[in-house]
Amino acid sequence: MDINKDSIQTAPVPAAGPGAPSGDRWADLRRRLAGLGGRLTPQRMAIYEAVVGRTTHPSVAAVHEEVRRRFPGISAATVYTTLNLLARLGLVQEVSGPVRRYDGQAGVHVNLVCGRCGRVIDVSDGELEALQRRAAAREGFQVSAVRFELHGLCPRCRRARRPRPHKGGR
Repeated sequence: MDINKDSIQTAPVPAAGPGAPSGDRWADLRRRLAGLGGRLTPQRMAIYEAVVGRTTHPSVAAVHEEVRRRFPGISAATVYTTLNLLARLGLVQEVSGPVRRYDGQAGVHVNLVCGRCGRVIDVSDGELEALQRRAAAREGFQVSAVRFELHGLCPRCRRARRPRPHKGGR
């Protein structure tokens, strides 16, 4: 993975939409990127805003489309690389499925992934953190990342696959 080795950007943070990180959050992201030899660019900030804190689980293509509105020259490869970098930093999670998606929700939760339509549903459960701690402690394992996923069919796709009762005499 290529990380931009240029000096860390110290320009003021541009105004952003609702739900955008505060200056402290940008400073934290700038610090984390610097720890990997990278820098916080306006494009990375836009990619971050397109995923983190949202419940939509966007694909690389969806993030690329959104960010291109502000940065028409940005490539899908840049978006993909940045999303992987944000995942390495623990700020987003990759969600596997028919299409790779990214989860910008903080906190331990389960992603229910529909194998037919690709829908991803977040489910919180207070027992997940305890389960994670018990499993890691039992094996003396140091956890660096957590991802809980269940794959199957969402209720809508399950209903669509059920045969309809046949009406009539034929």
